[in-house]
Amino acid sequence: MEFLGVCITTDNAPRLAEFYTKVLTEEPFVEGSHYGFNRSRIAVYDPGGAVVAENKNMSIMLSVDDADAEYERLLTEIPEMNVVSPPERRPWGAYSFWLLDPDGNTVSIVGKNI
Repeated sequence: MEFLGVCITTDNAPRLAEFYTKVLTEEPFVEGSHYGFNRSRIAVYDPGGAVVAENKNMSIMLSVDDADAEYERLLTEIPEMNVVSPPERRPWGAYSFWLLDPDGNTVSIVGKNI
């Protein structure tokens, strides 16, 4: 078995795709209301009638070389970014920051050099 990717269903695919375009620094392949970020293996899709759940039980984790530099870049590119936790060392050793995408999903950005 091989991991293929993650698809986030939403009621506003263009808004969510714009957010992930900035975060991933990758332009999606667009087909209708489906936005595929092939390099990152993330897709955003509005199937019509999607209900965005209030209770979130997952986190998208992304790896970067320099978490501090990425944090500053995203604050500049997405000034309205909802930061849950700024860059800090976690009890398990990771150095990361956490933010919410426009639908309220947690995105964890983890530095490779810990």
